[in-house]
Amino acid sequence: MPAEASQDASVALDRGGLLRLVAISGVCLAVAVLMRLAGATDLMADSLALVLMAIGLWAFSVLPEPVTGLAFFLGAVTLVGIEPAIVFSGFTTSAFWLVFSGMVLSAAVNQTGFSRWLASRFLAARSERMGYRAWLAVIVLFGAALALILPSTLARVAVLMPVVAGLCDRLGYLDGGSGRTGMILAAAIGTYIVPTTFLPANLPNIVLTGSLESLYGVTPTFGSYLLLHFPVIGLIKGVALVVILNHLFRETGSPTADRNVAEQPALSASGLRLGVVLALTLTIWSLDSLHGIAPAWVGLAAAVICLLPFVGILDLKQVPFNAVFSVILYVAAVLGIGGVMTASGAGEALSRFIVDSLPLAEANDALRLAMLTAAAIVTALVTTMPVAPAVTAPFFGEIAAVTSWSVEAVGMSQVLGYATPLLPYQLPPLMMAIAMTGIAMRDATRVLIVLAITTSPLMLVAAPFWWGFLDRY
Repeated sequence: MPAEASQDASVALDRGGLLRLVAISGVCLAVAVLMRLAGATDLMADSLALVLMAIGLWAFSVLPEPVTGLAFFLGAVTLVGIEPAIVFSGFTTSAFWLVFSGMVLSAAVNQTGFSRWLASRFLAARSERMGYRAWLAVIVLFGAALALILPSTLARVAVLMPVVAGLCDRLGYLDGGSGRTGMILAAAIGTYIVPTTFLPANLPNIVLTGSLESLYGVTPTFGSYLLLHFPVIGLIKGVALVVILNHLFRETGSPTADRNVAEQPALSASGLRLGVVLALTLTIWSLDSLHGIAPAWVGLAAAVICLLPFVGILDLKQVPFNAVFSVILYVAAVLGIGGVMTASGAGEALSRFIVDSLPLAEANDALRLAMLTAAAIVTALVTTMPVAPAVTAPFFGEIAAVTSWSVEAVGMSQVLGYATPLLPYQLPPLMMAIAMTGIAMRDATRVLIVLAITTSPLMLVAAPFWWGFLDRY
């Protein structure tokens, strides 16, 4: 659980927090009333208001994240009247269990010293004279490369966080320091942003391509998807992320810890056994196209093996269940938003309202791309990144008819939107990283907003030219 969240949980709500709570409640109440006046059903109006309430509480850190999640569950079942099976559907998803197994594996990596050993080996292979910006670039590149063999962002975060934390320890970027925060965010954000341009590397990618295939018979290929998106998303946002993190979090003084890489910590017997388990897990994850086993169940099997007493990797008492419970409760609530929005019809109504409000027929290609990107960003703010493509996909054919674009081009425009998160709650993997490392949510929010503001104009200028050059409309 984030340090600031646990701190907030132990003190009474301050005056500023109370004012934010009242303001958010008032806005959500007004939304519910206005939707009813516009002809929306009670179910739709109340569902959207409740979702906006949860988003507002998360975005402004009014309450600890798990408390907001519990309030969302309670409100959805009792006030809105959504079926419990839908509200609590997040607990039954593979993403939920991937988060749980990731937390267990992370505890094992830390307790056995495997992260410190791996970080020291990684450091020994690099020049100790590398500057902070160079380390950020290496971490972003490593997180992106890992996506080529590990298609789940949650799983990548579970692997990356302990390693990066160990690397920070070796380099001397200590807990609470800005340098450590920047390196952790480089891994957590970079392993999502850049791999949005790799077809199977993120859940939104999979949802989008699956929707295109099931609804329209369109199947994008890895090569064409990469060629279309990497130059205008992966390259621009990846470079910008390094520059932004270096500017915001670079420590002015030299790290205090010893950078002597000659003294390599020995790998314990339990760490060696864990290394074998992780190697097998990564191998099975990377071959999921052959065996068809979801990454969550592979990760859960690895977690169970680590907890077996006779294996001798991790004692059950060493698992920080306070942190585990907090993060999985939050993730379940975020995943439940999609189910509530779909069941109430609010998600479809929101998307249709956005599409109908856009003057797509009269605009040129560049302006159409900008409007569809903005629509995707707004949809993802309410439904979260993994759910947004599924909500907008039914309208791709209608938009294609209005714009004379291909259905595939309309679908690809959504990638520009879900590659532009604005708040951490939109990305369960980022929230998992925050919970695992204790960095402040406000730091993650600041990076996402600055990244969106600085790169969106560049992306929206470069994309029309690049798409036109490739003749992809």
